[in-house]
Amino acid sequence: STSDDKRKLKEANDFAQNGKTFLRNKEYGQAIEAFSQAIVLRPEKGENFYHRGICFNKLGETQKAIADFSMAIRAEGKVYTYYEHRGQCHRKLGNFEESIKDYSSAIRLENSTGSLYYNRAIAYMLLSNPDYNRALEDFDQAVKLSSPIQTAHKYRALYNRGNCLRKMGRLIESAADLKHAIELDPTKPEPHNNLALTCLEMGKLQDAVEMFTTALQLVQGADAAMLYNNRGLSYMRMEDFEHAFADFNAAVRLNPNQPNYFFNRGNAHIAVNQAEEALEDLDEAISLSPSVPAYYHGKGVAYQALGRVEEAIEMLDRALGLNPKYVPSLYHLGLIYHAQNKHQQASQMFSAVIRLAPPDSPASGDLALQAELKLHQHARDDFMAVVKYSSRRRAAAHPPAASSQCERSEGRAALGGVRG
Repeated sequence: STSDDKRKLKEANDFAQNGKTFLRNKEYGQAIEAFSQAIVLRPEKGENFYHRGICFNKLGETQKAIADFSMAIRAEGKVYTYYEHRGQCHRKLGNFEESIKDYSSAIRLENSTGSLYYNRAIAYMLLSNPDYNRALEDFDQAVKLSSPIQTAHKYRALYNRGNCLRKMGRLIESAADLKHAIELDPTKPEPHNNLALTCLEMGKLQDAVEMFTTALQLVQGADAAMLYNNRGLSYMRMEDFEHAFADFNAAVRLNPNQPNYFFNRGNAHIAVNQAEEALEDLDEAISLSPSVPAYYHGKGVAYQALGRVEEAIEMLDRALGLNPKYVPSLYHLGLIYHAQNKHQQASQMFSAVIRLAPPDSPASGDLALQAELKLHQHARDDFMAVVKYSSRRRAAAHPPAASSQCERSEGRAALGGVRG
């Protein structure tokens, strides 16, 4: 009857209002109970599913949240926030393709909200094969749509666009965005760290050191370990090994569970002909993370420096067992085989390097520099092919080694999500 319908409507509205009050007070369990009662009385109203979904999401019950947001969409499919929050949940679960679909649906319904473009951009960057071009387009929109009073929104859009541009190799634009982010909020260490990383890639080593130093002044405790590590790498590239070791030692002291810090210090030891000390650090890195080819490669280089050739070959083979396309180990094995007059094996290693190292890559460039080695004719033709297409590379003193490990802080900053 009409009176029953009115009574049920009033009861449903009362439960919904109570649920919203509990939600505002962060009493999520009670809010869920209230919204559930409202849903029983009015199952056609999407808003109640939506609010209950928010509660489930706050409690970490993400699948239940997705189910409720889906019910809200089924009931009222023209509300963009329902898609927005379901997209957030999908991203939390690592379902980035589904997240992109939901943010795209939200944008079709509401194309003037910058946070929608921002969150879709983050999802594009988190794909197993990141789509940086589409991410950049969305970051552009997020920056454009942020109002002058929305400094936090503009900061995170500029900061993450700067990170995206660096990954695309557009370093000058990356630096400009990160500097702008720092102007908006100079108290956060992340943009200082990432601007320093951009400077490092540009070869502006002193600028990188200064930026890392500024970032270090903004953090305390274990959070500083990453920054000491990164600054240590800058010093190492400047061949300032005294300061490099000081920073790597600080990083290891603050976080002894991070294998890259031992690996980087090990590389520094190799650079100053302290191969025995390098082996200790590389063993520690391997004990913490035994499936990283670079760590075994580093041990191979250290053994090679000590003249312990068979142990060097064993370590390089272990690196290739983890990654058969690991160019530094293929190349070093080629050099060792050549020195042993095992020309067929050497030729096989160098041929593999040429197939795998693209033109203008650091590996191919450094290979060209080894042309003065009097390789056997079996290897020379392949080797000179590298020289031919790599002649534009700058001179360097050493054959390719495992890359040292920088750490970036964009992961944490990229967590800024949708409202609610």
